[in-house]
Amino acid sequence: MARKPRKPETDTELLEYVVPDDAPDGEPKGRKARRAAKKAAKAERRAEKDAIPKAKGRFGVRSMGIAYEAFQSLRGRSMRTWMTAIGIALGIAATVATVGLSSTSAAAIAERFDATEATQVTVSFSDSMRDAGYAPTLEGSQRVRDINGVLDAGIVCGSSEDLAASRTEDQDYIREVPVFGMEPGAMAAYDFEFTKGAAFDEGHVARGDQVAVIDESAARDLGYNSLEGGPMIYIDGEEYALVGVYQAPEGEAKLTGAVIIPPTPCLEADASYAAAQVFIRTDLGAADKVADTAPTAVFPEGADNLSVSKPSDLRSFRKGVENEMQALLLGLAAVSLVIGAVSVSNTALVSVMERRSEIGLRRAVGAARRAVAMQFVWESTLIGLIGGLVGTVLGVNVTAVVSLYRDWQIVFDPGLFAAGPVIGAVVGVVAGVYPAWRASRIPPAITLRT
Repeated sequence: MARKPRKPETDTELLEYVVPDDAPDGEPKGRKARRAAKKAAKAERRAEKDAIPKAKGRFGVRSMGIAYEAFQSLRGRSMRTWMTAIGIALGIAATVATVGLSSTSAAAIAERFDATEATQVTVSFSDSMRDAGYAPTLEGSQRVRDINGVLDAGIVCGSSEDLAASRTEDQDYIREVPVFGMEPGAMAAYDFEFTKGAAFDEGHVARGDQVAVIDESAARDLGYNSLEGGPMIYIDGEEYALVGVYQAPEGEAKLTGAVIIPPTPCLEADASYAAAQVFIRTDLGAADKVADTAPTAVFPEGADNLSVSKPSDLRSFRKGVENEMQALLLGLAAVSLVIGAVSVSNTALVSVMERRSEIGLRRAVGAARRAVAMQFVWESTLIGLIGGLVGTVLGVNVTAVVSLYRDWQIVFDPGLFAAGPVIGAVVGVVAGVYPAWRASRIPPAITLRT
C-alpha cells in the first residue's frame, strides 16, 4: 500500500509539491497537482491580505508614513534638494511670468493699436477726378467735421515733387522740401505739436493769406532760429509768412522736413499736387460708421467715385500676435520644465544608486516594493512642489516688476497661484517614476554583498 505524501506547511513547499504519477486513485497527479497547489497558495495569500486591517481614507496611515520618511530624507539632503528644485522653479517662473505678462500687456497692446490706427479714416479723390477738375470744398470738409464721432478733419494734398525753399527772395540758400496744402482741421487731426509760433487758422484760409508753417528739421537747415520779426519763406519764389515751427507727428514720416501751406492747391485741383484727401480722426469705435458716411459729406455728387481708407479689424491681428508671442514664450518655459524634470530624475536616480544598501536592508526586513517605490515618488513630488512654489512666487514678482516699469496695469489670473505648485508636483511625479521603479527592483540580498 502506497504511503500518503506529507501535507505541505508553507507556500514554497506547496508550490514544489508534486504527487507522483503512481499515486492512489483519487489523488491529483502530475500537472493537475501543480495547478491545484498554485490555486491553494493564491487563496492563502488572499486570505492573509484580507486579514490585515485597511487604512481609512484615500491616504492611509501607511501612505502618510511613507511621505514623512520621504520628507525626512530630503531634509537630510537639503542642499541637493534645493539645487534640484531650482530647475523646476525656473521653468514654473517662466511659465507664470509668460502668462501673467501676456495678460497684462494685452490691454496695453490694444490701447496702442487703437490709439494709433483704429481712429483714422481717409477719403480720397482719384487722379482722374483731379484731372477732370473735381476737388473737395471747404463746405464739404465742414460737413465731415459735423458728423457724430468725428474729432477733427481737414483737406490735405501734397506736392508731386519736392519744391525749393529759401529764406530770401534771391534764393541764396535753397533746400528741397515736400510741400503740403492742409486745412487747420487736418493739422489738428494729425496732432501737430508746435515748438515755436502756432498753426494758421480758418481765418487765414478764408482770406487766402499766404502763410506757412515748417518742420523743425527744415527750419534748422534754413536757419530759422526764431520767429521774431516776422520771417518769410519763399517756396519756388512765392512768398509766405512763416507763422509756426512744428514737430512732425509720430508715425507720419512724410511730414518730416515739410512745409505746410493753406489748402488752396487742393481746392483748385492743381496738377502739380497729388489728388486731395480728407483726413479724419474719429472717436474710438466710430471709424466704421464715419467711413460709411464721410464720402457723401465730402462730395455728394459723386460719393461712389471716392475711395475710403479705414482701419482694418485689428482684433484678430492683435490676438494673433499675442498668441504667437505667448506660444513662443510658453515653448521656452516648457523647455525649462523638461530640463528641470530631467534634473530631478537624474538626481533621484543617483540617490537610488547611493542608497542601495539602505533600500536592500529595508527590503530584507519586510518593506514591500511598492513602499520603496512610493518613497522615491514622494521625494520627487516634494521637490517638484517646492520648485513650483518658489517658481510661482518668482514669476509673480517678475510680472509685477515689469508691469510697474512699463507703467502697465497688472492683470493676473488667480488660478496661476494654484497652477504653479500643481504643475511642479506633476513634473516631480513624472520625473520620479523611473528612479522609483529602479529602487523597487533592488533585491534584499544587495545588503549582504555590500
